[in-house]
Amino acid sequence: MAYNSFPYLCIFLPLCWLAWALLPQRYRPVALLGGSLVFYWLMAGTYTVWLLLAAALTWALGLWLGRLQDLQAATTPALDPGARKAAKKSFTALQKSLVAGGSVALLGLLVWLKYLPFLVRTANSLLARLPMGWQIATPTLVQPVGLSFFTLMAISYLVDVRRGTTRPAVHYWQVLLYLSFWPHVVEGPFDRWGQISPALLDPPKPDYRAFTFGVQRILWGMMKKLILADRANMYVKAVFDDWTQYSGAAVVVGTLLYTLQLYAEFSGCMDMVVGAAECFGVPLAENFRQPFFSRSIGEFWRRWHITLGAWLREYLFQPVIVSKPMLRFGKWCNTRFGVALGRSLPVWAGLLLTWLAIGLWHGAGWLYVVYGLYYFFLQWLGQAAEPTLLRLLPRLPQWREHRLYRLWQVARTFVLVNLGMLLFRANGTRAALEMLASLRRPYADSLLIKLDIRDLWVLAVGALVLLAVDLLHERGVSIRATLAARPLPLRWAVYCGGMLAVMIFGAYGDNYDPAAFIYAQF
Repeated sequence: MAYNSFPYLCIFLPLCWLAWALLPQRYRPVALLGGSLVFYWLMAGTYTVWLLLAAALTWALGLWLGRLQDLQAATTPALDPGARKAAKKSFTALQKSLVAGGSVALLGLLVWLKYLPFLVRTANSLLARLPMGWQIATPTLVQPVGLSFFTLMAISYLVDVRRGTTRPAVHYWQVLLYLSFWPHVVEGPFDRWGQISPALLDPPKPDYRAFTFGVQRILWGMMKKLILADRANMYVKAVFDDWTQYSGAAVVVGTLLYTLQLYAEFSGCMDMVVGAAECFGVPLAENFRQPFFSRSIGEFWRRWHITLGAWLREYLFQPVIVSKPMLRFGKWCNTRFGVALGRSLPVWAGLLLTWLAIGLWHGAGWLYVVYGLYYFFLQWLGQAAEPTLLRLLPRLPQWREHRLYRLWQVARTFVLVNLGMLLFRANGTRAALEMLASLRRPYADSLLIKLDIRDLWVLAVGALVLLAVDLLHERGVSIRATLAARPLPLRWAVYCGGMLAVMIFGAYGDNYDPAAFIYAQF
């Protein structure tokens, strides 16, 4: 049951909202939990058991951590300073062990269901080079919907409880609701327990403004998905699935359209899920902030899939660079290479691990490893070249404030991101290299691949509308607040116009191949 399907929008979502709104406040979390479990069961079937087990483990360990913290707070103040220090060290070590054990178990489930076939294929390719000819049977496993998302949210819950930044849930169903909440279980965002648990467990009263704002955002997401993403998908699928038949011009257009498709689809999905949660008074985290106005690769990833980057920065990168092995590595670098490299090499090692994690999170394959390394190399190159550029161009800091230079930075970042998109969408590393090589053949037999001229006009106009909306948001204009201040007839004219645009220009029906949400597979 996809977020843009008729059963979801016209049956499931209205029924859930009515049940939530009509029930007494104390029972509204039951409506949210029931709707979430029904939604997930319809998406995953019997594989829902993995979600139930992950929630049970997370709840039990969180409760254990909370009780250890309460015990520490109750017993240590009465001890003398030396005993208090030893007790604190013992409690801390036990809590870290619990978090580490829970994280290993959760990640073990993720590796088993998502990465085991890839690991077996890699091992078989290495074994094939040996004279014995050994091979391992490749397992056939089914990855539950949203596995990567609820796994990382469960780990963040355990870490936050151990750090004392949030209190653990008392009841199992509370953690289950947090992990299974249907707006974020399929494609995110990565919400933190402390941020959304108050609205999940103690829901606010139905609010007209929140409801209308949520519906507006769902409609905007539908327009992105059906008008832009699904229409662009037809061209993209034809070019990337049979790249040898097309010239460099078709590859360039296909790459640009894939960038448009992925952005319109993923950000559109986020609009739909954030809007749905807003109808229930639940504030989900924002996942996009006009990424194509970025002036560098680092800034792009701070604006694109924001919650994934924030999760990896807080729960992977920062713990790694302050870990004891990394501190020892930094000291060793100080003695061998000097203080400058001694400080930077551990940071780059942490960044390398983070970018590898970003690549592998998107998929189990060497192409995704290369994808992560591509962005790591770009970020490293940009920062490593900075001192040389400042020596060669001493006026560079002044030029950077010039409008033309900022425009150049945005254009350069856009080109580099599109090269990354080509790598991300290609059917393997070899296919990506061959598609890049085809750019030497710029001619094109026809660019109307799977689309007619009317489709191209719809894509062009839709992309310009998307650009205009992002530009207004970049300038701090709240379109929904502006629309809410207008008279009722004008507001309803806009709503009806949006619905008519979806019905008239949306890519659906017998002549279109409906595309599943791309990030749902991650």
